[in-house]
Amino acid sequence: MLVCYLIRCITPYWIITIGVSITTIGIFGCSYILNPYLFICLFGLCIGALSSSIYLPSLWILWNEHPEHKSRTSGIILAGYSFGLVPFSILFTMVVNPYDYPAETVKKNGQEDEQVFGDYVSYRVPMTIRWMAIAIAIVCLIGIACLPRKWKNDSTPASNRNPTLTICDMLKSAKAWNLFFMLLFGKSSNCYVISVYKIIGIQYIKDDHFVSFTGSVFFFVSCFGKIFYGILFDKYYWKRVMVVTYLLLIIFLVTFGFCLENKFLFSFWVIATGFISGSIYNSVLIQSDKDFPLDKWILSYISLAFIADFGLPYAFEKWITPEIGYFASFSIFAGLTGIALLEVIFHPDKVGLVDDKKEVEDTFIS
Repeated sequence: MLVCYLIRCITPYWIITIGVSITTIGIFGCSYILNPYLFICLFGLCIGALSSSIYLPSLWILWNEHPEHKSRTSGIILAGYSFGLVPFSILFTMVVNPYDYPAETVKKNGQEDEQVFGDYVSYRVPMTIRWMAIAIAIVCLIGIACLPRKWKNDSTPASNRNPTLTICDMLKSAKAWNLFFMLLFGKSSNCYVISVYKIIGIQYIKDDHFVSFTGSVFFFVSCFGKIFYGILFDKYYWKRVMVVTYLLLIIFLVTFGFCLENKFLFSFWVIATGFISGSIYNSVLIQSDKDFPLDKWILSYISLAFIADFGLPYAFEKWITPEIGYFASFSIFAGLTGIALLEVIFHPDKVGLVDDKKEVEDTFIS
């Protein structure tokens, strides 16, 4: 949200430069913190700020350079966002656990089984975080050096400096709320898969390196999924594309239980869901730009749905999944995906509503 307001004052180039500098130093410093709660708070803050300071500013720069291909360029940015996990997840695993030591099963409070790595792996985690911070800083500096420092028109767009809607207007908009819940329900299953695939893999597959490589391929393939869907959104009606996509995702979610008998089938299931899920945020991103072309700041409020999406895996793993199992958990997420499917079908994207008229009139006046 802060980034969406900073665009009114400074160019995206400087948002990225300042944000990367502060956050990478913060990540490096977090590796020396011994208090677990302080570490969680500061490390999470730095990781989130790093992501936020890069993603949207990079997207705005590409949209400014190539306004005729917004879906495709947003797919490229999302692909880069996912591809970063391909080398870094492998590198992190190889540095922190070079000898592929398996996780040990321990009992907590005499009841709950947990998978915990030994002292050797734990001892190497702080050092690995430092190496990751340095690597991220180097890659980001290369990217910053390749970016244009100014907009084509040498100033930020008028739509960022002079918004046409107020927060009250946004809260009254059916489009904004529908996009919010569409992102919340649609992305929830993807966030759950990302959060638990390694936990499930260690528990059932019992091969840390294989699961790590599966995760790398998952994020690598999702890169192509984001670019693929970006091209589709430029060519075809977004509702038609997303209806088919959500139906496929629901099928994969309800068939999860059949994929644990074979590690290669499990790997295919994880990778396939990553490819399909590459469309979800891109569809909301592009549609929000169409619905609110003069008020890009609204996207920051729609994206608050990610808070619930990232919180759901914790809630499920803590209280729900231990009681009902992974198959039932994925069935619940299939139901949430079904709700997102209905929201796509009934999303008001035809000109004629009150807020549509106001938006068209404001656009014409501008």
